[in-house]
Amino acid sequence: MWSPVFELETVLAFGVGAGLVALAPMVRRLGNPQLGDSMNNVGRTMAKSGIKVGVTVAGAAGNAARSVARHAAEAAESLGDLVAEARTELDTPVVEAPVAAKKPAASRAKKQVTVTDVTVE
Repeated sequence: MWSPVFELETVLAFGVGAGLVALAPMVRRLGNPQLGDSMNNVGRTMAKSGIKVGVTVAGAAGNAARSVARHAAEAAESLGDLVAEARTELDTPVVEAPVAAKKPAASRAKKQVTVTDVTVE
């Protein structure tokens, strides 16, 4: 579940960690190498934690965005198909068959076609 406080803590941890890493060499040069190394280690851990959360959140947001885009594309395609079908139906004229006198049975019989030779080249 998304929480603005959690996000703020993550950004703050990353910022503090990056600051500690940046200040560690200066503290070492001022004569306290143990404190500088300690600041560097703690700062790296904090910064990495913030980056990991950021990468995780970015990945989840990217997956959600791709899913929304895919579903939107499917919906747009379906809507486009419906519009095309409606236009086709509007463009096709409706022709009513005229009422004609009954034709003799011989003229109503279906012709049967037989294929005897097929040539394939």
